[in-house]
Amino acid sequence: MLDPDSPRFDRRGFVLASMAAAGVLAADRLLAESRLFAQSPRPELVIRNPRPLDAEAPLEALAEWQTPNDLFFVRSHFGPPASLPARWTLAVDGEVARPVVLDLAELRGLPAVTVPVTLECAGNGRGLMTLPNTSGVQWQRGAVSNAAWTGTRLSNVLERAGIRPTAAHFWMEAADSGGPRVPKFLRSIPREVAMRDALLVWEMNGEPIPLLHGGPLRLLVPGWYGMASTKWLTHVHARPMESDNNFMAKGYRYADGSPVERTKVKSLIASPLEGARFRGSSVRAAGVAWSGSGGIRQVDVSTDGGRSWHAARLTGRDDATAWRTWEADLPIARPGRYTVRSRATDRSGATQPEVAATNPGGYGNNSIHAVSFDALG
Repeated sequence: MLDPDSPRFDRRGFVLASMAAAGVLAADRLLAESRLFAQSPRPELVIRNPRPLDAEAPLEALAEWQTPNDLFFVRSHFGPPASLPARWTLAVDGEVARPVVLDLAELRGLPAVTVPVTLECAGNGRGLMTLPNTSGVQWQRGAVSNAAWTGTRLSNVLERAGIRPTAAHFWMEAADSGGPRVPKFLRSIPREVAMRDALLVWEMNGEPIPLLHGGPLRLLVPGWYGMASTKWLTHVHARPMESDNNFMAKGYRYADGSPVERTKVKSLIASPLEGARFRGSSVRAAGVAWSGSGGIRQVDVSTDGGRSWHAARLTGRDDATAWRTWEADLPIARPGRYTVRSRATDRSGATQPEVAATNPGGYGNNSIHAVSFDALG
């Protein structure tokens, strides 16, 4: 029998296993798992806000193509729902010929796909912007992760409902809430994105989506910043116009008033970490790069302050909706302090800037990442 006082005792795993053995309802298990994780998250996560839990993935976890579920960054405005129905349903109404209500079993009966998608919080890098006092969570670089998501295309459900020509936008309503006096977090996406790109997903890296990441059902909009991928999805409202919700009409805007939508081209150095020390004649740098505009064309690195750039090797899978891993061998001529920079270019031709344009919300910071390390000879 396991000893609860043993340092090897996994309390969270023990409780969840006990619940499974007791036949606890799926909704109750999701809630229990979420609360246990929020109380004792993986120590590698970088906590930016304890309640609701906002946490960055550690940079070393982002060196791999797939981010483990328990190291995937965590973000929501209000936290997960306080309670879940025993039978989760998704309703589609509004500008449709036949309003529909489907439960999870019925959704799983639709044609399924597994799509790798990189999700990034729109405020990722906000805490690194030069503009002082940017509002919101002061993220550094780890509010981004990559997973393989399984579900069905949103278009399969919309076609079943018979969307009318007047359905130009789809408003996404979720089960979370900030209380009766707080506006709901209700975003919308345009028709072409809903019909071409958007997914309804229930699995994450081959497992049911954890509640903290939007389970049991969430929307996924590949190529768009994370706020578009509504968690805990319960309703899709077909409407003639874009959502007038506060988080849509006023929030998530750049300095010129344009909406925050597609992720900007960006790269991340996952190795070496800042301040690392090495011996030898070379150091291998590695990381990931992504973009909402069709994938990555190339990644370049520099060790002379950006005066010259050299192509890195693109490795691993090449998916338009997910990040690309890369690596480069950096020659070490003599002992001393070195700084490596990475710069990505996507398939549209867009390249990372040295410094991103500032905006009051601190959105879309895709500045070049620089890491300093010591070569010991």
